Amino acid sequence: MNEILLFLLVIAGIFLSACSVALITLGKMIDRCPAENEELRERSMASPTESTKFAALVLWALFIPGAWLILQESRYAMIIGITTMFAIGLFMFTALVFSFAVLSTMKRKRKVPGEMVLSAAPATSPAPAHPTRFKQPVLGKRQVKQPVSNFLVDALIKKD
Repeated sequence: MNEILLFLLVIAGIFLSACSVALITLGKMIDRCPAENEELRERSMASPTESTKFAALVLWALFIPGAWLILQESRYAMIIGITTMFAIGLFMFTALVFSFAVLSTMKRKRKVPGEMVLSAAPATSPAPAHPTRFKQPVLGKRQVKQPVSNFLVDALIKKD
């Protein structure tokens, strides 16, 4: 039984090391994306590069005791170790999905500058009722190469 658990721990370690490298790389890519106010941007512990390094550090700080607990003979220690490994896997999956979502949002925002347009009223006219206007998308023929997920999102966001 211990040989099987040791083999699974090695596989989990390889998988989690690849995921932590991917997470740190995604953090660096997110950090390099230009922001609207680049000169006002602060680089601190909350920056994407530093926070993904911290997340990878937390992952490995939990992996080592979890692996040690799995290899123990006690049933309770083994259950705690397996639960820790499962939590680490969910943590890494969530971090990767969130990083991909942030990166795709930042890339989309960079491609479409001025998605939100403020209407400038003359000084003599009264203030408009709704100062913020959103550009309505022009709906035409759908392109064949558009993914199904974009079609579903467009259908959910579309207002009649």
